[in-house]
Amino acid sequence: MAPHPIIQAIIDFSAGAIGGTACVLSGQPFDTTKVKMQTFPTMYRGFIHCFTSTFRQVGLSGLYKGATPALIANISENAVLFLSYGLCQDAIRFVSRMDKGAQLSDIQKASAGSLASIFSSIAICPTELVKCRLQAMHEMEATGKIASGQRRTVWSVVKTVLKTNGPLGFYQGLTSTMAREIPGYFCFFGAYELCRSKFAQHMGTDKDGIGYLPLMFSGGFGGACLWLMIYPIDCVKSRIQVYSLTGRQEGFMKTFMGIIRTEEKNSGSLGCFGWLLVLISLLFITATFPITLFMCVKIVKEYERAVIFRLGRITDRKPKGPGLFFVLPCTDTFVKVDLRTVSFDIPPQEILTRDSVTVSVDGVVYFRINCPISSVANVSNAHSSTRLLAQTTLRNVLGTKNLAELLSDREGISLSMQASLDDATDPWGIKVERVEIKDVKLPQQLQRAMAAEAEATREARAKIISAEGEMNASRALKEASLIIAESPSGLQLRYLQTLTSIAAEKNSTIIFPLPIDILQNFMKRE
Repeated sequence: MAPHPIIQAIIDFSAGAIGGTACVLSGQPFDTTKVKMQTFPTMYRGFIHCFTSTFRQVGLSGLYKGATPALIANISENAVLFLSYGLCQDAIRFVSRMDKGAQLSDIQKASAGSLASIFSSIAICPTELVKCRLQAMHEMEATGKIASGQRRTVWSVVKTVLKTNGPLGFYQGLTSTMAREIPGYFCFFGAYELCRSKFAQHMGTDKDGIGYLPLMFSGGFGGACLWLMIYPIDCVKSRIQVYSLTGRQEGFMKTFMGIIRTEEKNSGSLGCFGWLLVLISLLFITATFPITLFMCVKIVKEYERAVIFRLGRITDRKPKGPGLFFVLPCTDTFVKVDLRTVSFDIPPQEILTRDSVTVSVDGVVYFRINCPISSVANVSNAHSSTRLLAQTTLRNVLGTKNLAELLSDREGISLSMQASLDDATDPWGIKVERVEIKDVKLPQQLQRAMAAEAEATREARAKIISAEGEMNASRALKEASLIIAESPSGLQLRYLQTLTSIAAEKNSTIIFPLPIDILQNFMKRE
């Protein structure tokens, strides 16, 4: 899941700021030499002459002239470029009628980068103007183009621009800046994405998995293509912004044609274009800093932790997160570990119970990682290993139970499995929270036999209950007859009760039973 847009914007801005700072600290002396050679191509014989002359005349501080506006320019350029790049990608998707979040081609990403450079041009033009004037101030005084003795500070240049041209004076050279940035960043993003695609295709992975060294090479290659495209235009921009110290400067096309007419036959023309080779050689060091540092900023969510390996060893012996952290390029790799509870089904297992009955049993296991380092360092795949171990543990535990225990004591079996799994996975940094037996399937023949046995048991029990009822009834009748025999009148009352019951049924025929002792008197007379 992508980070929140605000968090992503903060990351983009921070990456741009860090990358811009690194570029200025490492490349400002070379940039100063570049501007001097672009603006005064006949004054210096080459890069070494310009560099050493500047160092002898004004010292190390002279090579870092304009570092403050350069720092602001780099930070603002990278920050605005990274911030607007995502918005420009959405604009390309809208124009191309693509779904939001759809993957863009390399050419479409290059177009988005080119569009984003318009915003970065507006952001860096004022600081570029101040930087170039500070860098070339010594040569302007030496050639008599401006009066000597002027203060060479950022604030003095800013006041001069405001005094002579007003706020719009800071945007002298904006046209050449845009003419430099738009095709330049098309080449940069196009070459960068194309190089990443080729690395991903060759390595059989996606673009995000090519590693730091291919990523740095891709950034350097993109930067080299950028400067090959924009260096002549950058030369024009530098002259416009520096020479504007003497008053209104000619436009882009006139300055460009003037450079060609006056310097194409001069050996010193290499001051404009020969520096390009040196700049490209340094580009793989400086141009890759923003991208590399941007890739060093990582975020893990609240339920995640990151285990960082530095030169093959786990750093600090503890995981990072949640939140933002940094990794070092080339030396650091990291693995994200999810700490949430995970569940998985145990496939049905054919198990032979202790009483030699074959049953099919399945279940479900709930577990979580409680030690991210152990789950990464002690086992190659913690989740897969836990699944395989659960299957074997189910077989081992159920093999010690008979069929009756298996059917009646599921809770005990679940607890026994949980304890066994928890002990076995503890070195892997895994805590087994719960194990449940889902279903126990018996063979069809065994099911029929058990059903017949249960039915026979029920019939036998019914007969026993019926016989016990008959026996109890007979005993009750016997006791009743003994009581009635003790009282002849009681027998007569029982007759009358019986007649009352018969009469209530509205029968047409009623039989009066006579006592046997009355009939005995008649039989004696005969």
